[in-house]
Amino acid sequence: MTQARPIPQKVVRLVPMLGSPADHEALSAARAIGRVLGREGLGFTDLAAAIPTGATVDNIHGSGLSRRRDNSVDANRIRPFATFAWKRAYTPRQESEHRRHVRFCLSRPWSFSARERTFLADIAKLHGNLTIRQGDWLADLTDRLDEELRTP
Repeated sequence: MTQARPIPQKVVRLVPMLGSPADHEALSAARAIGRVLGREGLGFTDLAAAIPTGATVDNIHGSGLSRRRDNSVDANRIRPFATFAWKRAYTPRQESEHRRHVRFCLSRPWSFSARERTFLADIAKLHGNLTIRQGDWLADLTDRLDEELRTP
């Protein structure tokens, strides 16, 4: 049996955040734990091995469930999480919803300022995903126009 290495104190402080009801907070905590463990030369398997359950470290590593990178795995094949994450900020369903919102807003251009009309025209030409800020701005414009149409 190999001796388990100590888990950094920062990981101990981050683990409770994994239970957050907000998905983005829980995911951020998991990624932060992965970064801290990686800097120490550890992985999530080592974290699991540090939890007292009666299972030995050898049983956990030998189970075939370890995803630690070793020399046999090409490190270039595994991209870091945030490399292209900004390109996929929304799901395809949300993208189609955005296109519908843009068409709705462009059907009443007189309700918007020149800057807002330019924004709507620009994102109408996009073939990819919007950024979070663009999505928020589009939602604000759509909500404002919807409210304007609802008032008598």
